[in-house]
This record gives sequence, C-alpha cells and structure tokens, in this order.
Amino acid sequence: MVEVPFKHPISKKELDELADNAEKNIKQLSKTVLEGLKPPAGAYAFFNHNAHALSRLEDCRKILNRLYRQRYLLVELAVERDQIEPKDWPAGTPYPDNVQQIMKQEHKVNGLTQLDMESFYIFGGILLDQWAMQAISVANLSLKKNHPFIELLNFFEDGNNSLLDDIWDKLKKEMLWLHYQLRFYRNRFIVHANRPWQRGTTRSVYGEDYNLHTPTPPGWIDDEKIDEEIKSLIHLAPDRIQNANDDYWEKNRPGALIERIFDNIGSIKKKEDREKVARIFAQKGGSTPTFQVLAKNLLFFVAESMALLCELAKNNLNTIDLGRPHMTSKEMWESKDK
Repeated sequence: MVEVPFKHPISKKELDELADNAEKNIKQLSKTVLEGLKPPAGAYAFFNHNAHALSRLEDCRKILNRLYRQRYLLVELAVERDQIEPKDWPAGTPYPDNVQQIMKQEHKVNGLTQLDMESFYIFGGILLDQWAMQAISVANLSLKKNHPFIELLNFFEDGNNSLLDDIWDKLKKEMLWLHYQLRFYRNRFIVHANRPWQRGTTRSVYGEDYNLHTPTPPGWIDDEKIDEEIKSLIHLAPDRIQNANDDYWEKNRPGALIERIFDNIGSIKKKEDREKVARIFAQKGGSTPTFQVLAKNLLFFVAESMALLCELAKNNLNTIDLGRPHMTSKEMWESKDK
C-alpha cells in the first residue's frame, strides 16, 4: 500500500458523524409522531416518506464511501506510476507496458469516481425531496408535492409564515446553497443537459479533493459578453476576492470568479441576484465544490433540520398531516367482520 501524502480538511470521520446524526434524527421524528399520535395501524404516507428518507440517506452514505475509496486509490496509482515512469521519455513513444497498465487503471477508477459523484447529486436531491415531504407534513402545508424541496423553498421566499419559520430562520443559507449547488447543478449539467457540455473532472495529484468540471464548449456562447457580465458581479463575490489585487487570479479570471460567486450563492441576499448568478454560471459552466463539501453541507442540513422538525412535531402533534390511507388496518379488519 502506498501512503497518501495529504488529507482533505473535511475528514471522513466528520461526515460519518453527521450522517449518524441525520439518521438518528430521522428515526426520532418517526418515533415522536408515532408515540405522540398513536394512530391505528395503516399505510400512512408520513411514515413511508420517513422510511424513504432513511433509505436515500443510506444511498448517499454508500456513494460517499465509494468516493473516498476510489479517491484514495487514485492517489495510490499516481504514486505507483511516478515511481516506475521513465523520466525524459521521448515524445510520441509508447510508455512501457507496466506504466500503461497503471494509466488504464487510473482512467477506469476516475470514470467510476466521476459516476459516483454525479450519482451523489442525484440521490442527494432525492434526499432533499424526502426531507421536504416530512417538513410539509409536519406543518400541514397545502403544497402540490411534485417537486417538494423547491416548492417549500419558494413558499419561504414568498414570505409565507408557518410552523417551519424557525427552520427557515436558522438554515436559510444552507437551503439556498443546496438548491443551487445540488439541485440546480444536477438539473442543468447532469440530468437535463441541453448542450454538448465538456464533462470532465479536476483533482490534485496527491490529495483527496475531487470536482466535476463542466465548462461550456468553445463556440457555443459569446465569451467576451459573458465575461463582461461575470465581471459586473464582483460585488457578489466573497470579501477576500473583492479586496484582492486586480491581478489576483480568482478576481482576474472570469471563469474562476463565477465559480467562487456560485460557491457563495447561499449568502447572496436577493433572489434576483442569485438567479442572475445561476443563469450566467449555467451558460459559462465550471467546476463544482469537492464531494466532501457537498456531503458536509447536505448531511449537516438534514441532521439539523430533522432535529428542529422533531421539536416542532412534538409541540404540534395535532397539526401533522399523516397522509391517512383510505382505510387503516383496524378499519379493514372491522369491515371484514361485518
């Protein structure tokens, strides 16, 4: 085994603990409602969606575990190749077979890692929808539930009040960030791509960072026009970039600048500004945060919001919409006796 020289600042242990808390709080919500209301046995929607949330959380954990293993393997392979790859090899000359074998394995593992990261976007979005189904039921909101998370987000942004106000007050930035970074990126660049995006990845050679990289193809947009629009958004960039010298690379390069602004989108106050940033990023394309950052923000939000939902459910049991089935098990047995 080859030692990985560097570590990502977000450890797997930290993410495992967040996932454990999320799982504990999802189960506690179901227990709180079941013991508080003691409904007759039946196929209530609330408890089914609670089970779905647990299932999707477990899916995310499986994907995350694979991402860590594969990312570690990529570093091992890079170190192994560096140890045997000839120096000053003539251009155009095939590498020795043992080097080519490692390169093929690197390509295969990178493909699997890219697939798993794209899968994390998909299943993370499903987890957010299942969380929203629980929140909508606890507050008994009249929403269509076709796209639960975005419907709930729009409900909050429209200034509506509900039992969920405390969640919005405490976790607004996290919800907005997850909407744009997880759902928006998934819809625009992975599931419903409407142009031949350059689907790639970026990573350091010796580290645990791993990003999807999806820039727009050359010739599809007016780069000069888009770059000028990006420069006009400098006031929405983090302070460290706004205050940097004009030649600082993240400030001076429009592609890097729009990525940093998009990374910070949960902290942008006005919806119209967020939508403008998302529109321009959707045209320019770029790199995602690392999978560790995505996972930390998702798992933190689910864990914290589920804990808040437990308290809300405990204090407002009579408000909860269980999604009553046509007949409970008790009613089914009583009808058979007649």
